[in-house]
Parts: sequence; structure tokens; C-alpha cells
Amino acid sequence: MARMNHKKIHKISVSKFFFQWVVILMVMCGWLHGVQAANEADVVPTAVPPLTEEGYSEKVQELMHFLTGASDFFIYSRVGRSDPFMPFVSEQVVATDFMGAEEVLTGMRKFEPGQLALVAIVFAEDGPMAMVQDSVGKGYVIRNGTLIGRTGVVDEIAGNLVVVKQRYKSTAGDDRYKIVEMFLKREGEL
Repeated sequence: MARMNHKKIHKISVSKFFFQWVVILMVMCGWLHGVQAANEADVVPTAVPPLTEEGYSEKVQELMHFLTGASDFFIYSRVGRSDPFMPFVSEQVVATDFMGAEEVLTGMRKFEPGQLALVAIVFAEDGPMAMVQDSVGKGYVIRNGTLIGRTGVVDEIAGNLVVVKQRYKSTAGDDRYKIVEMFLKREGEL
């Protein structure tokens, strides 16, 4: 008995599905166009009040003239507006941020402070000096004011450290300084 009900339900749902597709095809082919036209004839059009220009701004009035066909043209006014076809970033702004031609670096300017190891500090009558070593073991003597790297300057030589001040520009274009400290390692330290 349960099987019989299941088969009946399946047949009914298949027939419903088939009927729905037949109706959809009839609507698409226009066979039910007369039914739709009869329904549209029952609708009574309501009177739309005419547009009046009173109480609207000048731009809205111009738009109303344009939409009603009273004016045949539209003029775009750029006054107070940016050109929509111009790029947001100009090439001049990018060009001003460029530092210029590559500078040929010599001596201590070839090395950034992180590439050097501090190996000795000497205090003499004419001021303190420090000896630094590059990665191949070549030594260099530096004093206060010695240029190191692209933007670094030896700012201070103290007891067991050398302070290097590196100049850079912030996003606002202001000069800022980064402090790099090079420490003298004791014998046996890595």
C-alpha cells in the first residue's frame, strides 16, 4: 500500500512539473499574449500632474528641460571640478622625489654601519678615533664627522661604542635621523 502511494505522489509531481514547463513555453512563445493584453486593458491610467519648475534650483530646472525635450543639448561645465580624464598622480610628483643621479661612493661611504665591525677605540689629544673592519678584514680609521654609507655620519665616539646618525626623509618630506650604535666587543666575544 505504501508503495502505491509513493508511485501516485511521484506521478502527480511529474505531471505538475510538466504542466509548469508547458505554461512557461506558452508565455515565451506568445500564445498567452491575449490573456495578458486583456489584463492590461483592465488597468485604468491615472493622470500624472505636469511638472512645474517652481521651487526647484536652476540645475534641476535645466535637467527638467533636458528630460522633457525642451532643450536638445547638455554642456558639461568644468568649473570647480577636476578633469576626469587626467591621472590622479602626475609624473612631476614622482620625479621630484627622486634623489638624482647615482653618486659614486668611495672610501667609508661604500659601507653601511651594519657591514662594519668595531675593533678598537683610541682617545688622542686631537679627539677620539675608532678602527672598524669590513667583512674581508681590511681596517679603516674613523673620527667624529666621518661619512659612512649613503647618509650616515659618525656622531659620537665614546667608551665602548660609536654612534652613527643616518639621515632619511619621512613621508611628509621632513629630515629624520636613525641612530645606529656600533659596540666594541670584548676579546673572545662573537
